[in-house]
Amino acid sequence: MSSLDERKYVLIVPDGAGDVQRRHGRTPMAEAETPWSDWVASQGVCGLMQTLYPDLPRGSIVAQLGMLGWDPYQFSCLGRSAWELLALDHIDLSASDLVFRANFVQMEGKRLKSYNAGFIESGAARRLVARIEHEIGRNFQGIELHHSSDFRNSLVVRGAALSPALFDCPEPHESEGTEFDLRRLVAGRDPASRMLANRVNCYLVNAVEVLRGEQANALFAWSPALPLSLAGFHENTGFAGRAAIVGCVDFLQGIARAAGIDFYRTGNGRPHTDYAAKGARTVELLRQGYSFVFCHVNGPDEAAHMRERGLKIYCLEQIDSHIVRPVVEYFDQHPGELGGVMLAPDHFTNLLTDDARRVDSHSLHPVPFALWNGVERDQVSAFHEDEARGGKYGASPIHHLELLSLLGVARRSLVPRQIAV
Repeated sequence: MSSLDERKYVLIVPDGAGDVQRRHGRTPMAEAETPWSDWVASQGVCGLMQTLYPDLPRGSIVAQLGMLGWDPYQFSCLGRSAWELLALDHIDLSASDLVFRANFVQMEGKRLKSYNAGFIESGAARRLVARIEHEIGRNFQGIELHHSSDFRNSLVVRGAALSPALFDCPEPHESEGTEFDLRRLVAGRDPASRMLANRVNCYLVNAVEVLRGEQANALFAWSPALPLSLAGFHENTGFAGRAAIVGCVDFLQGIARAAGIDFYRTGNGRPHTDYAAKGARTVELLRQGYSFVFCHVNGPDEAAHMRERGLKIYCLEQIDSHIVRPVVEYFDQHPGELGGVMLAPDHFTNLLTDDARRVDSHSLHPVPFALWNGVERDQVSAFHEDEARGGKYGASPIHHLELLSLLGVARRSLVPRQIAV
């Protein structure tokens, strides 16, 4: 028997995999052919986990902060943009700076046609950012545009000295088909924030002129945030082993950088990514002696936002074949190292229902999870929303701040004495 110090733990996060949409009574997770994920569920214990809150932004940052052990009420910062900017090691923020996420988008007249500009690639996006900065940057002193990846950019407003809560900004991925006047896209709630919002909107209008005729023909500013700091992962959890994140989204790289976790950028954030490379990287890190590997796959979330059910199912099947399978095979070959393997979406990302009824895209439903640790076992035989309800932890959902303790990574409780769900 291996000592606890030799055991290893893997958390696989298929972003946005949960769904309320059903075809013939089955969700995308239930319809997908995922024999390896089903095996993990059948050999371990399953249940439900609450990852989102009614009074915090319903997105991946809040969900994954808690899954990694940080109380989102302390660290969510009202927006994802500051986390994404942390991934860029050459950008520093002062306490008075404000950061917006700035998507490259496609507009058709005033209608938002594509929240990701037809998934513009990073090389083309980087050139457009440089052009915008060159042509209008001098007219907007104190406003800077920085490219992150693909359609994702960060818009920094120096010296704003305003709370992000003072700004109202629609989310582009929830607004395709909606008409917008970019002159009024960002709205402020008091005189000072309205003045800054007008300046940001003016920047966006000027950017349209620079982008005329391009695949990405506009910028869409949203999700403002302040600079942030984060307690170290090892300090927060008491975990002594080496920890790594395998992923590609910028906010996770920012979390890793702030928290002292090694980050391995692998694949992209699209439904068509290199799933095999993500699985191979995860297994290689285990071979190199990492004790905890967090593997994040963004594809299911993007497919759901694109409203493509078949593509979401494809993503889940690729995760199963190219990530879950090699991880299971690794521990089958090294059984003494098995501490725990957990599969857990971070949140629901709901497709339209069959009758085209609109539901909350990121809803408050508790997500299904499966944990294989070689010790516990219940009667669940498949990994999806309905089966998880019959698992050991299905009747009363756990809180996502309990995840690392349940997995075996956290060496002390991370759950506040009073938690709001």
